[in-house]
Amino acid sequence: MTTSIMGGQLGTKAVSLGQLDNFLDWLVDGKDSKLPKDLYAEVAWNFWAVNLRADSIAQVPYGVYPMDLPEGDETEDNTVEFDIDLVPYLWAAEAWLQLMGVAYWLKRANRVGIQALQVLNAQTMRLKEWDADGPKTFEQKVGAQTQLYRADEIVYFRTFSPDTDLGPGISSGHVAATESTLIRNANEWAAKFFEKGAIPSVILSTDQAIPDSELERVRGVWEKFTMGVANAWRTVVLRSGLKPTVIGMPVKDLAMPELERTKMEQILAAHGIPPGLAEAKTNRAEREALQFELWSQCIKPEVQIRLKPVVNTQLLNPLGLRIKWRFNKIEAIQRAEIGKAESASFLFNGMMIPAYDANLVSIEEARAVLGAILDWVDLPVLDDNFEPEDRTPPPMLAPGGNGDEEGNQGRPEPRGATPPKASAPRWGLHQVSTQN
Repeated sequence: MTTSIMGGQLGTKAVSLGQLDNFLDWLVDGKDSKLPKDLYAEVAWNFWAVNLRADSIAQVPYGVYPMDLPEGDETEDNTVEFDIDLVPYLWAAEAWLQLMGVAYWLKRANRVGIQALQVLNAQTMRLKEWDADGPKTFEQKVGAQTQLYRADEIVYFRTFSPDTDLGPGISSGHVAATESTLIRNANEWAAKFFEKGAIPSVILSTDQAIPDSELERVRGVWEKFTMGVANAWRTVVLRSGLKPTVIGMPVKDLAMPELERTKMEQILAAHGIPPGLAEAKTNRAEREALQFELWSQCIKPEVQIRLKPVVNTQLLNPLGLRIKWRFNKIEAIQRAEIGKAESASFLFNGMMIPAYDANLVSIEEARAVLGAILDWVDLPVLDDNFEPEDRTPPPMLAPGGNGDEEGNQGRPEPRGATPPKASAPRWGLHQVSTQN
């Protein structure tokens, strides 16, 4: 018996019953999982995630400072001139790290110093020689041409890998490759299904012996009537005892929105992006919280742990310089810091000051609480040697009187009375303010 597999997204193929053992291999189509760089171009979630991280890092303001400048003095007034704008190079470095787990900048220098930087395609680069101190030479191969670079000519970024201490690390694109491949295959299946007029895969079978010439004629007729969008609603009448059998799952079962959502969340998780940012229905408060999570748990650690040490040690430190990113300029972080300051202000002004005025806490206890609050909002704590100014209000003058003969102003206090406390605490601060 001869069976013909026809229709839908699979195309047409004639096989005998003896060849059906290999049918599954043909049906799968033998496609291997693609590299992260290919999935970046073919899967929307990968494209969005890689670009979001690279865009975010490129948005963070930075300053270049003298290497010997004390920590904490990195103000805009202390920045030094650095002729190379690092923004496009940081963007490219982060994108390559997400795709390949490694990134390369070439330092173009002359006798005067570094004149420019060049991003090298990570696919063309490899670590060629190394020793106990680290990389010695890198090799770039483009077509038949090969170029060697000394380690001091290259700014070399890499992610962590448990398999190597010097070579390319594991990228988030590699981690998300399985989920991305599944989404890509589902997209391709849907595209081909509707391209062929939404005709499912069909097996035409018969108990009669069909000559090869007749088989080809049947195949041609079937394709003519069923293939393509224009023939999607045509009626086909079969003869010669041909029996169509639909194979595969119904389209409604293959949609699997829950599975697609799960794979999307896994892709974003691999890239360190809160999946909620991809939700269109989040309210403003939730979206601000998600944006802060992205900056605080993804972008800031990436800059501080992976990018900053490399830029400093391999590019700027040899020039007597260092870099610092100003995350306090980012709106999402500013909102969070303002919220912390407002909470600290409420805690201190609404609870600690009334407790002090009511003699429920001592000045030492109040200073300790204030120090803890300042430390919580990442502000300098009070100096232990600080001496607050005397803010005790002067006594009230008695009507028509200029004071008694001992120099006391106004009416004398009744015996046993407690002098009024100052309306504000005396440990050196009036009230915690959320203003600069």
